Formats: sequence, structure tokens, C-alpha cells
Amino acid sequence: PFLCTRMIQRFGMSNPSPRYVEACSTAFKSGTYSSGSASFGSGEYGSLEAMVAAIVLDNEATSSSVSMDPGHGSVKEPILKVLALMRSMEYQTKIPDTLQGPPMHNDYQVKLWYIHEKIGQGPYEFPTVFSFFLPEYIPDNGPALAAKYISPETMILTMPNTVSLLNGMFSLIKYGLGDCNNGFSRYPGYSGCNDDGKYERSFGRLSYEPMGENLSQKIADLALLLTAGRLSGQNQATIEQTCGTEPNEASILRCAQQLIITTAEFHTTNRVERNGEDRSAETSVSDASNEPYKAIVYFYLGGGLDSYNMLVPYTCSPIDVYEKYRTVRGKNDLSEGIGLPKTRLLEITTNVGDPSNHLGQPCSSFGIHENLPTIKTLYDHRQVNFIANAGLLAKSVDVSNYNDETPVQLFAHNAMTMEAAREDLADKYSGTGVGGRMSDVFSQSGIPTNTFSIDGQQILLTGEAGQGPSQFILSSSGLSDFNADPSIGDMNDVIMSLNNATTPDSGFFAETWSSKLSEAMMKQEQLKTEVDNTSVTAAFPDSGIGRQLQMVSRIMQTRQARGVKRDIFYVTDGGYDTHADVDINLVENFATIDAALNAFVSEMKTLNLWDSTTVVQFSEFARTLDPNTGDGSDHGWGGIHFMLGGSVNGGKVLGSYPDDFVQSPTNPIALSRGRMIPTHPWDAMWLGTAEWFGIKTQADLNKVLPM
Repeated sequence: PFLCTRMIQRFGMSNPSPRYVEACSTAFKSGTYSSGSASFGSGEYGSLEAMVAAIVLDNEATSSSVSMDPGHGSVKEPILKVLALMRSMEYQTKIPDTLQGPPMHNDYQVKLWYIHEKIGQGPYEFPTVFSFFLPEYIPDNGPALAAKYISPETMILTMPNTVSLLNGMFSLIKYGLGDCNNGFSRYPGYSGCNDDGKYERSFGRLSYEPMGENLSQKIADLALLLTAGRLSGQNQATIEQTCGTEPNEASILRCAQQLIITTAEFHTTNRVERNGEDRSAETSVSDASNEPYKAIVYFYLGGGLDSYNMLVPYTCSPIDVYEKYRTVRGKNDLSEGIGLPKTRLLEITTNVGDPSNHLGQPCSSFGIHENLPTIKTLYDHRQVNFIANAGLLAKSVDVSNYNDETPVQLFAHNAMTMEAAREDLADKYSGTGVGGRMSDVFSQSGIPTNTFSIDGQQILLTGEAGQGPSQFILSSSGLSDFNADPSIGDMNDVIMSLNNATTPDSGFFAETWSSKLSEAMMKQEQLKTEVDNTSVTAAFPDSGIGRQLQMVSRIMQTRQARGVKRDIFYVTDGGYDTHADVDINLVENFATIDAALNAFVSEMKTLNLWDSTTVVQFSEFARTLDPNTGDGSDHGWGGIHFMLGGSVNGGKVLGSYPDDFVQSPTNPIALSRGRMIPTHPWDAMWLGTAEWFGIKTQADLNKVLPM
């Protein structure tokens, strides 16, 4: 069933029925599938021929009646939309031999330059081993959210990706494949950007000439190829009326192509029914003028941080926990293992404010990794806390019951990443994250709140439908202009009208696209103007996390223009799935994040926002203390996390740092290979942060942290 569900999703049905999945599974196991008089498969278990036949020939895939079901179908993948436009509109390479300029390449392939950075997807450019999106992802708005319908592709349907996708396709239609107005390719070395049908500055162009004796027939022909004939009569009429006033056939064609590729019928496999109502921009809640501004930065280290090399036992008695640490990390007569010697540690007191009180820890001092001096300095100034052996927990457990009492796929990246953001194992607020629920609480209390992801759509920032504002999604490089040089004067207004509100029986995924596009267009214009007017004084490093934190600091500067009192940000750094060479990788990674944090802290102090900002660091799990044969470590569970900020009552190692890492009948929290069962839930990390942020009543805390 697992394999069949995933395969069916890739064939365009995001929510296959149990019957459909069962039919596919039966074909896979039996090795045969019959349709009419035709039979498919080898007759052996695991026949892909039989499985694919069961997928593509099933009634759920072939019957026209299923298109009437608003939950049938899917949002299309971005790269497939680009290729569909190029194939259906007959893209042809263009080799100019008369233009002035450098010698042309003999090899004229389709050059989609860094396409994954523009649209969120590209060949061979998977952001993680789990591809571009999670197969169980539920959109954060519209009827798909209300119905809890899965739409994996929506996860990368972010504001920057949506804007870049349409900008690139507009450019392809108007100028050919090149760099004009954020096109999908590079500068070919000659000419300018002219929307005149000559395509001089391009590597190739769309060459299709629609069939038909009049404009209506020609647009219907384009709609057949681009939307499989799903373009609604209302949208077709709008496109005819808009483009019919263009001065010549070529400009009419370019106008019609551009408008069709903005419709939900192109971007999804749904039918669309408009209700005739305009989409209105979200209205801001009234400014709570007496409420101080506060911000949370959720700092996610993706891949599973080996945090036992971030914070190491140092001075410990009566149990020498440091020696136990070195032993379990592989130190012996032949090898130093993957543990850190004390010469590579920055020593900190367990409790800076009261050194004699060790807070129940087995050590009076610990050592921070040598490449995290910024965190060491902040800790000494009591602006950082470490939380030891924390992780995802539904309840307190030990080796005897952890598996039965923790309803999640432990040690799996996707499941643990999702639950780290949700903090709702009982699924009380399905499809939401802890940051989104905080935003809901504040919005319902009249405290204006925004949420921002600098790394794509995040369930962390998703709240309940209608309870609060949807998240802003930006790239670390800022925001591009949308449709910078429109072919017609009121083009953006027409695009909005093509994506107006839909009826309840219209396709769920079509509504998801239209609402996302409309939201992106409105938010893009609003936020870009404000962000472009900001600047920073700190020297942020040119790294992924450096650019993200720089963008966070610039967005914070727009808080007054946005009229908000609360911001929640999501930033992330990857490369922590260290199955090999853990020490080498952490040396580089920690240096990178330390430089970024140093610049961010400096900028916050310059902006007088340091006391108003708290950074909370998470990772899906820690890793085995026992190394593998590649000088790496594997998936674990409980680990060490940190939080920092001007208002943090810091200088403490909280939680319970283990004093024994080896599985034994007397150790209730050690699993095989030094996997530690958490003794403190992530809820405990969030509780104090949420209270500082302004979540005051028990009812509100129960919503934010339902576990």
C-alpha cells in the first residue's frame, strides 16, 4: 500500500481511495493485472508492469465522472508545468547566425539555469533524500485543509516559487528562453529584451500556431493543449475580451498564452467553477499600541544534529561522565573515536548565576564545541540556555514502554521533522504547527501577528483555517518583482479575475492554486516595497543561514509598516545527517552557523531588538553516541538544544544530561548504540518561550501545546 499510494500520487491523484490502493497492491503482489481482454505483468511478486497498469487503467484514473469530485486530482509539479508549456507550445531551439556577438554554441540544449532555485524543483536537485515535498503534506488554507486532503506539491507552492514560476513562463512566451525579466535561462550574449515577436535574446522560443478560424477557436485550441480542455467558459471569455484588442495575431497569441498559464486549470487537474466574487486582501487586526514587539526565530538544523558533540561533559564527579562519553564515542588504544578532546572544547559553568548549584546535572561544567564561540560568549553573559536530553515525547517513557507510548515513526527524518513542527501527536489540531497556533491565539486576541518562512512552506507556521493570517514565504535573497513588464496595462488585474473565488463544488486543488496565487500577488507587492527600503549594518556571511538571518533582520525592520506586534520566523541550515565524517562536517557547519548568529546578534543589538528576540534551536533527533564504521553517527532520539536571546534567563544547562550512555538492565533511558530516550519533552522548551511571547491563559497554552 505504501508504494502504491506514492506511485498513484505521482500519476496525478493525490488522495487515492482505499479501493484504488488495494487494487494496485493486489496487482503488485500477484504480478498480474487484467483490463478487458488485455493482461499485464510477469505473474511474479513485485511486477511493476502490473502495478503501473493497475494505476493508469483503473476507473479512478480513466472515468470522466471522477473529475466532478472536487477532491480528485492534484496540483501539478512545477517542473512538469514548465515542460508542459514547452512541449505543447512546440519549443524550438534557435541558432542565430546573423546577429553580432560571440560565436554561438554548437550544442543547443534546453538550458534551464538553476531552475530549482527559481521554482523549487529541478532535475537532480533534490533538497533532501525525501525529494521536493512530503507525500502526506496538507495545504494550509482552503477546502483541502478543511477536508484534510493531501496535496504534496502544494508544499513548494510558495510566494517566491509562484512568482518566479510565472515570471519565467511569461519571459519564455514573450522573449524566448533567456534571462529577460527573471527568465529560466541565461543571457545568450546578444540583443535586448523586446516583446516584439522576434525572440532575439533567446536560446529558443515557443513556435506553436493555434488552429482555428477566429479568436474564440484559437483560444479554445490553446486551452485544449494547456489545460486539457478544462478552461472554464467564463475564463475563456475573459481572455478573449482582454487579448482581442491587441494589435496583431502574434501579440494576441502571446497575451492569451500568458493568461492561460496563470489559471488554476493549467496548474491543477481540477475543473473550476467561479462564484463571481473577488478575492479580498486580508485585513490587518487593529494595532495593539501598548503591546511591545516580540519575535521568535525557529532555527532548525536539518538532518538530525549530533548534539552530543555540541555540548560535551567536562568536569564531572563522582561519575566521570566525560570518560564515559569518550568511550562510547569510540575512543580506544587504536582510535580517538568521534568524541572531542577537552583541548577542542570551550568550558562553561553549568550554572553561571550560582556555580555551586549544578541544577541536578552530573557535571559542574560542560564544554561547547570549539567552533561555537559566539554561543559560548552569550552563555557566559547569561543569554543562552542549553536543554539536555530533550526530544519528542507524548509522555514520560523508558526502555520498557517507549515504543508503545510514542505514536510516531521514531528515528525517521520525515516523521520526526513533521512532529517537531506540529507538537501535536494526538492530532487535536490536525494540519497545524506550534507557531501557527500561537499566531491564531494572538490574532484572535487582537494582537497583530505575522509568520515568515525563509525556506518554503512550513507546517510549523500553519494555523487553523480562518483563525489567523497565513504565512509569508520568502527566499533569502529577497523578493523579485512580479510581472515587471506586463504585455497589457491591466494584466495583473485580469490575472486576479481569472483566479477569483470559487464555488464549494469547485476543485479543491484549483482553489488552493488560485488562493495561493492571489495571496502571493497581494503580499508580494506589500512586502517588497517595505523590505527594499531596509538595510543592515552587520557583516552577514554569504552562507545559506547567513542570508536567511539577514532577511529576518530586514523583515523585522518593517514591523511598524506592517502594524504587527508579534513575528515568528522559520530559518534552517542543512547538512547534519552525518552518517559519515561527523567531526569534519560539524567543524564546518558549526563555523557557518556561529558566524551567522554572531552577525544576527550584532544586528539585533543595533536595532534595539535583542531583548525582544528569542532564537529556539531544534533538530528532528540527535544521533547515536556509538560511532559507525565511517566515522559518523546514525539516527538517535534525545539530544541537546539551545535557546538564546536578550530576555533569556540564561547561563544554565537545563534538562538532564545523561550520566550513562550504554544500554543495560539498569539504564532506563539508553537504547542500542547510545540512542538516548529523552527525559524532557520539546513542550518544556516551548512552554517558557510561549509564556514570554505572551500566551497567558491555560486555555491558550493548551491550544499552543496540546500534548
